[in-house]
Amino acid sequence: MSRSVSESQAEIVRLTKAAGEAAQQGRWDQVIQSYSERGLLLASTPASTLPTDELLRMDGELRDRIHTAQAVLEDLLVEAQMTKRKVQELRQCLTVQPSRPGAVSIEA
Repeated sequence: MSRSVSESQAEIVRLTKAAGEAAQQGRWDQVIQSYSERGLLLASTPASTLPTDELLRMDGELRDRIHTAQAVLEDLLVEAQMTKRKVQELRQCLTVQPSRPGAVSIEA
């Protein structure tokens, strides 16, 4: 069954909003799904009938959320690498050669 242009427009806006809400909640798989569905509708809807300003605004907000999430993830990865390095250094400091009498070796 074919959708009317106004139904397609409404569904495109709904999917865009759903993607934004999913991004706020960190549900990136749902963002991808919403944008995939939206892409299919956009391909079959005349561009002249779309609320382009509204869609561009919402897309910009989502792009900003994505950039923020990427920055947070980069910071967390750097922090994890630093922690891993500290643990390795601590492990090296605490490890005593087992060939010495009374030596203790700590292994994770």
